[in-house]
Amino acid sequence: MNYLLLGEGKDELRKLLKYHAVDEVIYTADAEVGKQVYKTLEGGEIVFRKTKGKNSTLSLQSPTHWENHDSGDAVPSNGQLRPARVTHFDELTSTGTVHTIDSVVMPANIKITIEKLIRGSKQTRMAELMERAGLSWVLEGREPSRDEIHHAQLHGVVRSSDDEVPMPDLDSLALPSYTVLCPTDKAFSGINLTHYLHNEGDLIELLKLHIIPTQPSTPKTGSTKEPASPPSDGRPLALEDDLIYSTLLSDKSKYGEVAFRATGDNSFIVGIRNARAGIGHASARIGASGRASVRWKRSTASILSRSVAGKSTEDDSRQLWRGGMTLGGGVLMIDSVLVPYEPSWFSRYVPASRIRNIADDKLGLADIHFKWHRHCRPDRRDISGLVVDDTRQAGQVRYSGRRGRRLIDW
Repeated sequence: MNYLLLGEGKDELRKLLKYHAVDEVIYTADAEVGKQVYKTLEGGEIVFRKTKGKNSTLSLQSPTHWENHDSGDAVPSNGQLRPARVTHFDELTSTGTVHTIDSVVMPANIKITIEKLIRGSKQTRMAELMERAGLSWVLEGREPSRDEIHHAQLHGVVRSSDDEVPMPDLDSLALPSYTVLCPTDKAFSGINLTHYLHNEGDLIELLKLHIIPTQPSTPKTGSTKEPASPPSDGRPLALEDDLIYSTLLSDKSKYGEVAFRATGDNSFIVGIRNARAGIGHASARIGASGRASVRWKRSTASILSRSVAGKSTEDDSRQLWRGGMTLGGGVLMIDSVLVPYEPSWFSRYVPASRIRNIADDKLGLADIHFKWHRHCRPDRRDISGLVVDDTRQAGQVRYSGRRGRRLIDW
């Protein structure tokens, strides 16, 4: 997302750039093996790591301890899933040395919310509708009040800021967050938006279908296994073929889950799970994405540190994408609006196999042939897949179905 490139994100962009500069000259050959901490021009600290051996690797990441953003002793305070790897190093300039890294290291004190990510995409309609429906707490990255939960009909699904928080465990390392499937402004022109603007209940259900909670939701696949690999850089959740996530509508509707499908060109389609194909707005293509900042529960920092003490770095990093979702959530842009799906009464009470039998046996759709009799040799022509025998006289229609061939006067 391009929020930091907007005018309103200029101060945060300046802070980000300063975080990537250290007020001293550092050569990789002089760096000691292990962990070294440097103070940046932004004021925060950054961790430089060097591994042993002839083919040693160099990396940068956020520290675990940061004022008001403390993640304990196990994971980086900015919540990034992996450190930035140094790909080119020791490039000498007139002001010092330059080391090239393969990803941006965000300072933990830059707060990126879902609202900022959507503004960075230069789309406005989704955020406007969420505010209108009383879901602004998702945009702002805060806990909803009891009144807001009541308005959105999310009792028992989302915890209120007024509720007492029980003793946390590893599953509640961070405060709850959300991934929003954000349709483009153009996508909303494909639905009857006037209906939703005048029917708040339907609007809330429409929006809840586009909001995936990171807690306590756990994705599932056809084999009931969690994603094997973490989310790609910049994505708030893992995308794999046939991966299924619950939404805020899942508690109310049988068709409240969304499923992802790989398209074969390194992109994905998201759709309503079990919705009949070709009916309504049931699927959309995934576009750009962005991650929001993690909101740590500082009271869990020491618990996490004791729980993962002695484990490997790989085990520690796994805490940052439990269930395939990053702890901060974020935004996935989509090119179509997912409209809540409910099957028709005919689909609910008549099995799909029976519908196919009716179509085949009664209507004779399997193999239709038109035969016209005439005194001269028939002239057979193929028109749009139908075999036609021309005659000068009225003839008969012949079709072949599951119950054999039949002749009907034409």
